[in-house]
Amino acid sequence: MNSGNSININHGVGENKHHLEWCPKYRFEAMRSPYISEEMKQILLQIAEEKHIVVHKIVVDSDHVHIIVSIPLWMSVSLALQYLKGISAYKIFRLHPNFRMRYRKGSFWSPGHFSRSVSNVTQSAVEHYIDKHEYPKFLPGGDRRQMKLRLN
Repeated sequence: MNSGNSININHGVGENKHHLEWCPKYRFEAMRSPYISEEMKQILLQIAEEKHIVVHKIVVDSDHVHIIVSIPLWMSVSLALQYLKGISAYKIFRLHPNFRMRYRKGSFWSPGHFSRSVSNVTQSAVEHYIDKHEYPKFLPGGDRRQMKLRLN
């Protein structure tokens, strides 16, 4: 039961793909240097690999990050963001101690974020599938109580 990009673990199948965006605190252009921007990109890719997050696309701009990821089904969006933002802040402060001058309280990233689920299936396609789905009238081998539970 695998449909292309779906992830199959244990007894569940699904796709947990999201577009995420976040920015440095105070929207400073902390990554305006191409060197630092590329460094941040590599840090985020490394974190994603360690945490089993699949990166489909990533852009590190001077004052924000856009990333499209597939996260494991057991992982919430907020946990994925916690990993990506928290570990990357720690690593960038280790590589560039001078950032501590600008971010005195130790927070590199702004507390907010943007997230949206991404899918190759539209809501109308899912609604159409559900509307056209027919339940079986007779369940062979099952008693009537089970049939009523399944039909309701």
